[in-house]
Amino acid sequence: MSAAAQGMTIASMMLCGLAMGLVFDVYRVASHRFHVARWLLPGLDVAYWAAATLGVFSVLLNHNQGEVRLYVFLGLGIGVTGYFGLFSGFVVKLSGKLIDIVKALSRFVWKLTDTLAIVPFLWIVRLLAKLLDVLFIVTAALVLWIGKLLLKPLSRLGGWLWAKLLPVRRKFAPVVNLYRRTRERIRQIRDIFRKKP
Repeated sequence: MSAAAQGMTIASMMLCGLAMGLVFDVYRVASHRFHVARWLLPGLDVAYWAAATLGVFSVLLNHNQGEVRLYVFLGLGIGVTGYFGLFSGFVVKLSGKLIDIVKALSRFVWKLTDTLAIVPFLWIVRLLAKLLDVLFIVTAALVLWIGKLLLKPLSRLGGWLWAKLLPVRRKFAPVVNLYRRTRERIRQIRDIFRKKP
């Protein structure tokens, strides 16, 4: 491999080291500011290192067909060390401020959405529910009142029919009494069998 290709590979590995350090700092600050649970951190660390490894190897494939040489690790080491020596403090402060701005902006958007959309929507739903309750009560009262008016003439007709059917009722009275006695006897027998262990 030519010296120019090796120089390009070292430069790209240095950039990869810088990117790895930057992403690590942002990830560290974000997990602290968003109060990520401690039991999730090992899984997130594994995901970070897996993504970093895949990124480095994809860059290596583009620059030197994936050959891993000593100067690859040298470039990564220079990039990571240079990042943590020169830029880490600034990036940590900047990412913390940016995350605070994002959190404040998201809180503002949520309050605005709540005030302009959710609260009025819930108020309208409650108002409609109350109107439906009132409408149901008024409709039920009207139906009962109309039913009473309609049943008044029918009640007289029913009383007249009940009096006219008195001879028929007297003829069927023994059958009705027999049915009632039989039903009572069956109930008593069933109760006796239920009481037995």
